[in-house]
Amino acid sequence: MAAVVKADAMVGTNIGGWLVLEPWITPSLFYRFLGKTHDEGVAIDSWTMCEVLGARGGNEIMRTHWDNWITEDTIKALKEREVEIVRLPLGDWTLNQYGPYVGCMDGADEKIDWFLKTAHEYGIKVLLDFHALKGSQNGYDNSGRASDLEWPDENHYKHWSVRNAHWQGEIDWETKKVTLNYENINWAKD
Repeated sequence: MAAVVKADAMVGTNIGGWLVLEPWITPSLFYRFLGKTHDEGVAIDSWTMCEVLGARGGNEIMRTHWDNWITEDTIKALKEREVEIVRLPLGDWTLNQYGPYVGCMDGADEKIDWFLKTAHEYGIKVLLDFHALKGSQNGYDNSGRASDLEWPDENHYKHWSVRNAHWQGEIDWETKKVTLNYENINWAKD
């Protein structure tokens, strides 16, 4: 019979919305698109933020966001609240940019290095979470790219009713047949 080891739970939190955009976490980043139609360009996630604003404009917005959303004061406050670990969601584009991320996400890797160093200085552990992968693992904004959106009109889209997981392949929901996308799976492993 194995001995039972009792361990205390760690106090932790999530640093969502910093490197992988989610409008419900950082709505102010998306206010600039209010009142615009689909044809005029609307961003709803990291992919479309870069797509609509372009590399230069998107990178300017992202760098400002990175510099102001999480600061050393943020990390210091976490330590003062006795936080021991933080989960840091990352997009795979941080390490190898593709599509509209090219140029738009320049400097993200440097911010991750800064975050790891600063968290270490305050004795806070970091769980790196590759939260967003090429092809979108769930089709929602939290995977970097909301895909297969349905636009009933120029001002509204349906998002949550769409089920997909293009990063791993295609699923036929009726037959339950899965066709694997080895290119995206290998990209994720790399």
